[in-house]
Order: sequence, then structure tokens, then C-alpha cells
Amino acid sequence: MDGGIPAPVRRYGNPEGFRLLMSHGNGLAIDLYYPFWSLFLDDFDVIVFDLRNHGANPLGDLAQHTVPNLCRDLEVIGQTVDRALGVRPRAGVYHSVSCLAAAITPSLAVSYAALVLFEPPFFQPGVSRRVFEFACSQAAARTRIRAARFGGEEDFVALMGAQPAMARLLPGAARLMARTTLRPIPAGGSELRCPPDYEAKILASIPAFSHMLDPGTLPLPVKVIGADPDLKHYFLPPCALQSTGSLDFESIPETTHLAQLEKPEACARLTVEFLRKIGLGGR
Repeated sequence: MDGGIPAPVRRYGNPEGFRLLMSHGNGLAIDLYYPFWSLFLDDFDVIVFDLRNHGANPLGDLAQHTVPNLCRDLEVIGQTVDRALGVRPRAGVYHSVSCLAAAITPSLAVSYAALVLFEPPFFQPGVSRRVFEFACSQAAARTRIRAARFGGEEDFVALMGAQPAMARLLPGAARLMARTTLRPIPAGGSELRCPPDYEAKILASIPAFSHMLDPGTLPLPVKVIGADPDLKHYFLPPCALQSTGSLDFESIPETTHLAQLEKPEACARLTVEFLRKIGLGGR
């Protein structure tokens, strides 16, 4: 990627199936979403990767950790996948900030046949700009004071178990989060692979980019899957868009921003149903 930063990109599943490119939300890692993306392996050609400064990627310069660079990274990764594996139609299946990066990437119209976006941080009609910006700034402020180092995985799992925002996760998801978002420290213990300052910087910048986009006018079929708007939420306001233009919107009852880690089967079902409805994804 830009600056010579290496980014592992991995391929699983059925190489003859319809191709899916998948990435994750802010501060997380694509391997955390294994309960979700493993459900596609029988029928789809699944390409997974981490955003810069997340997961399996090395930690780079904070100054370069920006939404525009995430967009450029998606372009480079897509081009490299085509070059290495052959040019084929593909859909992007993204969560949260990776949705935003994919939706505002300049090559969007020619690089994807469709997008499936889980809880994208788009500015929403009916939510005042001031309320949305305040929610992003508050989320960034909370993130900056988050613990970055832990004595080990058990400490992290215990902390996650006490967080209301994590109450609906699948059994074992907190431990999977520890294994995929922490790296060992040579002196002992673990630290977050994506440090709080990096995660907070992206959160604080979301309003500047989310206002650039009307998701209903995207030049390709788009499915947006949101959380249950009737539940209390601990991240940004839950996505609650209308189905207009190219946009097909649906929410999943009893889920939050982390729906893919709460009800992965429902998330996968809606994804496959959408792809097949628009003539993609095979049987």
C-alpha cells in the first residue's frame, strides 16, 4: 500500500464461487468476524483483509491513519486481488468504517457489482448534523481514554464481559476479540493492535466524510443492514435509512452495532438473499 506498508490478503472458500471482499469495523480485525464469514465458505470465493493499523497489519504512522488512506488502500487491495486471482465481478461486504471507505472510494462504480454494508456510519435523514457530530466526538473521547495494555487475554475478556455494549455477543466472542485485536508485548502482557488514539482519530473524522454521501444515489445495488433501533446503543446512532434508489435497507431485531458477532446466521442470510435477488451469488 502507500508508503510500502504490507497488508496480508487471504483467500478462503470456493474459488469457483462468486467473489466477496470482506473487512471490518474501526478498532477490530477481520478474523474476529470468523463466525460470520465462515458461513460463506461453501459457496463463495471469500477474500478477507484488515484495514491499515489493524489486525495482522503492522502499526504505522498515526499521521497517515486517515479515511482517505483507507479508501486508497481498498483500491490497491482490489487491484491486487484482480491481478493475482483474475478479474471477476465481486461484492464488498463491509462493516462500519470500512463501509464508509468503500462507499466513497472513487473507483466504486467499476470495481464492485454490489455492496453489503453493515451499520455504515452515514449521515442519516432525520438526525440533526449537530447530534451526529456530537455522537462521533463523544465516541472518540471515550476511546482515547480506553485501556491500551493488558496483563493478558484473561484481563481483556473480563473487561469485555463487564461492558454493556458487549452483552449480546455470541459465547466465546470476547475471547476471539482478545486473540484477534491484541498483540503480545515482549516484556509481558498484551496491547491493542489498533491503539486507542488511532481508533479515536477515525471516529472524530467520520462527520467530515459521512456528509459527502447519499447512499441512495450510489451507482450500484446496495444492501444496508442496520441494528435494532429500539435497543440502547453504545456506539454511533444506529443506521436507520429508507430503501430508496439503489439502496435496500433492513434492520435485524435484537442486534446492536456488532450484529455480525451477535446473530451471524441472520446477517449471512440477508447478505445471500440480497446477492441472489440481484442475480449474484449462484444458487
